[in-house]
This record gives sequence, C-alpha cells and structure tokens, in this order.
Amino acid sequence: MNILRAQRDQLFEYGPFTIRRQRPGEAFGPLAIVDQMTLQLDATIPLHSNQDSEIFSYVWRGSLLHSTEQGETHSLNAKRALLLSAGSGMRFAESAPFIETDMLQATIIPAQTGGEPQVNTFTRADGAAVNAWTLLAGPHGSEAPLALNQAVYIYDLKLERGKQVNVPRREGFSSWVNVLDGIVRMDNERLHKGDSVSDNKALPALMGERDATLIAFLVQKSL
Repeated sequence: MNILRAQRDQLFEYGPFTIRRQRPGEAFGPLAIVDQMTLQLDATIPLHSNQDSEIFSYVWRGSLLHSTEQGETHSLNAKRALLLSAGSGMRFAESAPFIETDMLQATIIPAQTGGEPQVNTFTRADGAAVNAWTLLAGPHGSEAPLALNQAVYIYDLKLERGKQVNVPRREGFSSWVNVLDGIVRMDNERLHKGDSVSDNKALPALMGERDATLIAFLVQKSL
C-alpha cells in the first residue's frame, strides 16, 4: 500500500485558481495526471487545446461551466460529471461564474490516438451515492455510463462517519483512491483531503472518520 500525502510542492497557484497535481507514475500507465482544483468565483481557464487524451472532470462542491470552441456548453456540479475525448484535437474553456468550485480532473492516455473529438456527460438526480460506490466511467463495452478508450474504471462515493466500505476491485487491475474531502482511515493510516492511496493489489477497507468524498481509479496492470 502506497500513500501519497498532500504536499505543498504539489500546489500550483494561477491567480484565482489553485491546482494540486499528482502523477500516479509508470505503474498506472495511462492514468497520467490527477489534479484537484479550486476555482474562485469568476475564475476562468481560457480556451486551450488538447489532443490524444481523455479528460474526466468531476465537481464535488460548486459548479463549473465547460465550453468548447464550437459553442457547446455543459454545466457541471455534484450531480453531473463530464468526459472529454480530445481525439484529433479540441479547444475548450472552463469557468466558475456562479460560486467557488472544488473539482477533480484526471487525464487519461487513450489506447488509440486520433479520432473524432467528443464530449459526454453523466447526470444523477442525487449526486454521489452514500456508502456505496457508483461506476462513472469505464472501457467501451463495459457497463459504465461514460465510455473510455482505455482499460480504466472510475468510481465515486460519499462515505459517512463511522461507516466502512471495501474499495472496488477487478482482477488484473491496480487501485488508486483520492480523498477529495473529509477524513478516512485505512488500516492504521488516516487519509485527509488531497491524500491518495494506491496498490497493485486489493486495498484494505475504508472507514469514515469524518464524512468524506472519494474517487477510485482501477487501471489494468501492464503485461
């Protein structure tokens, strides 16, 4: 079990927004970057280009406006996640015009490059389930509502204080879990906001020490 603590040197501040960047490393192959971001009210990330990557955006507090150069807009919040498949290239902008916003954004390298860019969203009436993992994204052909061009599964969870859950597991997959807020315990380790824990085998169960929001990535092990 490997724990990556939230450290000051992971933080990048660009005016009205802050990014905490983690790089899972070679063991997690296509899971290239995991950013936890805070955007102050009226913060704007202007139009920028992306190509040959899949970007999963997840808001757990506040709301985000995602806009493409073609004029397509999506409002993200705790009930709606977004997956951008950049393919041959896409320009998009992001902003927080209504309220300060906390979000996670993960960059995944697809199994195949190129292709038509597209944006898809997944909406739930009540947001993240309490004390039960929900599958948000997974490989094409899986049961996931958002389809990735890669052998990666993404889950979320709201864990109440005093409740215990097992981390999702699949044969042949490594696990990476991010604590978005709250405090949880795994074995004898306390995990706080910004911490992550990973392993190439099944992780121990999680216990809520304070109400928490978590994201789990399962990544197929390299052969």
